[in-house]
Amino acid sequence: MTGRGKGRRKISYRSQPAPHIRAGKTTRGVMWDAIVALSFLYAMATYYHGPRALVLGIGSALVCSLCDLFATLACKRKPNIRDFSAVVTGLILPLMMPASIPYHIVVIAGVFAIFVAKAPFGGTGHNVFNPAVAGFSFVVFCFGDTLFTYPPPDMTLPLWGPIEFIVQASPARIMMLEGTPGHGVLDMLLGNYPGPMGATNILILIACLLYLVFRGTVRWSLPFSFFASVAAFAFLFPRGAATGIASVGFELAVGLVFFGGIFLLGDPVTTPRRESARVAFGICSGIVVMLFRYFGGVGEGREELMTYALLLMNAACWSFDMAAEWLAGRIRRARFESQNPWLAGHMRRKRFEAENAAGAGKKVP
Repeated sequence: MTGRGKGRRKISYRSQPAPHIRAGKTTRGVMWDAIVALSFLYAMATYYHGPRALVLGIGSALVCSLCDLFATLACKRKPNIRDFSAVVTGLILPLMMPASIPYHIVVIAGVFAIFVAKAPFGGTGHNVFNPAVAGFSFVVFCFGDTLFTYPPPDMTLPLWGPIEFIVQASPARIMMLEGTPGHGVLDMLLGNYPGPMGATNILILIACLLYLVFRGTVRWSLPFSFFASVAAFAFLFPRGAATGIASVGFELAVGLVFFGGIFLLGDPVTTPRRESARVAFGICSGIVVMLFRYFGGVGEGREELMTYALLLMNAACWSFDMAAEWLAGRIRRARFESQNPWLAGHMRRKRFEAENAAGAGKKVP
């Protein structure tokens, strides 16, 4: 808006998407916290498998960042140098894969995550699906068991060239085949078993979760309701010979459940806004993930279907927000009527008279 005459300043208004809520946490701060937490996982992956794990992470982050920049320029938008969401997406992708994964598969996952799951919806803050989840699900669909062929946990891998190793069945595959993993509790906690290079060390993942909750980047209600739902399902309906607490421990520790509950489910863009909606979303996500695990089938690429379940929950996120808003409105109305019975009764009478008059075609004074 521009005023006439001297001494008047030009006032410019900037349009921003809802919700219009000010908080102490910025997008840049959230992304930096995620990068710090992910760096601990890369440190452990590098300790187990050598520098190849670090090269995978850096390369993936670079590919996603370049794709995000290209998409932003192609849409004639100004690049935001403070937006590190593409870096976080790039760092998450290799951690869900084996350290022996070919480089071109990581590149394909990053390109799909940005160009298909993020950019067409408007970029950061507008995507319907978690880009990392979509990218990983795409390469699982394309390359199948390559994503689930894990090297031994203590094997240092070369940076280039063919990688040869004796394939060992991961605990997730054993459970998929209705078996019981023979790994001890200490091995499961330290990640000393074949699996995704960033999702096996439970102690480090617990430390990452506590760090993100302490920093306010992740709200405790979502991951804890998700883990509680998974644990309850595993306790009531165990797979294989494992029963009770053993079934709960295996289902939480193997595959991508613990990693996904922290870094995939907690994406602020694809999760509900209200606290009650987050709790319901976490519980339903746990049930859907376990259903996909139990009834997803046996075969190529079926070892870990958690990401497909999360894509389904991302698509249904809006319904949790709407249900929570409707319920909050009903609670506010009930509280108002209990505190102001006379005014509430008067408003009901006026509304009833207006509805009757509208039905009869009369004008209410």
